[in-house]
Amino acid sequence: MSKFLDYARQPTTLIGLSLTLGALAGNVFGSLSEAVTATILSATLPLWVSDTSARTKIGAIEGVLTTTTHGLASKSAPATTEVSTNA
Repeated sequence: MSKFLDYARQPTTLIGLSLTLGALAGNVFGSLSEAVTATILSATLPLWVSDTSARTKIGAIEGVLTTTTHGLASKSAPATTEVSTNA
């Protein structure tokens, strides 16, 4: 529990969390397109990875964020922009 709290208290983690929640909320309420949301979420990837984590975790986080963005966009409204990633 102590390691998690140390991770959650890092300024970069808090900034990444606020950007992620803001991007997802903007997508859900229709104020941000799926492309803009994906850009913001991709930009937050380095903020989620702590200094002691391996680089391989970035790919897993990116996959979850892309899947979440696609899921939110398809549930709220038809997607006007298609986002494709080469993983």
